[in-house]
Amino acid sequence: MLDFERAGVASRAIAILIDAIALGLIILGLVLLVVTLAGDDAGTANTVIAVVGSLLTVFVWFCGFETFGRGRTPGKAAMGLRVVGADGTTERFQQSFLRAVVGLVDFFLVPIGFIAVTAVLLSARDQRLGDMAAGTIVVRERTAGAAPQAAWFRPPYGWDQYTSSLDVTALDADTYGLIRSYLLRVPELKPGARDHLAVRIANPVALRIGHTPPPNVHPHAFLECVAARWQRLHVPNAYAAQHGGPAYGAAGAYGAPPPYGGQPPIDRPW
Repeated sequence: MLDFERAGVASRAIAILIDAIALGLIILGLVLLVVTLAGDDAGTANTVIAVVGSLLTVFVWFCGFETFGRGRTPGKAAMGLRVVGADGTTERFQQSFLRAVVGLVDFFLVPIGFIAVTAVLLSARDQRLGDMAAGTIVVRERTAGAAPQAAWFRPPYGWDQYTSSLDVTALDADTYGLIRSYLLRVPELKPGARDHLAVRIANPVALRIGHTPPPNVHPHAFLECVAARWQRLHVPNAYAAQHGGPAYGAAGAYGAPPPYGGQPPIDRPW
């Protein structure tokens, strides 16, 4: 899988602190509301309501923001962090749910936050228990370095017709981003690692678009074609002009273009 720049303890702690401050203000408002509505009759029931309501608020905050905010709570967004699947895919609801549930153990058992910090420090992939249960990692979305340069992808020479036959409308920007990251890192990879990674990424992409590649299509070439097709559909004018950055592609590396007869999809293309 891609070697993402994972977030460390310090940046994650600051992100949690930002979320905690915001949550504290919200919970304080809810408690004051309960006390106001209860008046002088603030008994055990109202205490239970306040405690349960506070826990639900914490759960909804993290689960909701990570599900609908593309893996980012306000704290993570402020620190340039994001939760993704361990394979680089977008965090799903089930994963954010598990992270939120196990987070009650990670952060609220005494001493507060000790379990989460210890797990991150001991984990080879900087995962707390919630990440391990959900199969997620926390990565950096941006760094203090220069802004990334635009990259335009070309299919292998002579494969334009095959590229045009691909229907990539089912792919979202996150999946394209994963393909883009792989293609940009290819020059740094050894052939064996490249081929292994290409298969890991190309299989789910092919299944998602309902495409069965012809027998002589290498998964790396397929990903080049998918990236080129996606760019042509989403930024056609910029792609045609190829302004803003270099073009990438293994022109002529895979010989003649493949025949394509629109075969039905299979369970595992490669």
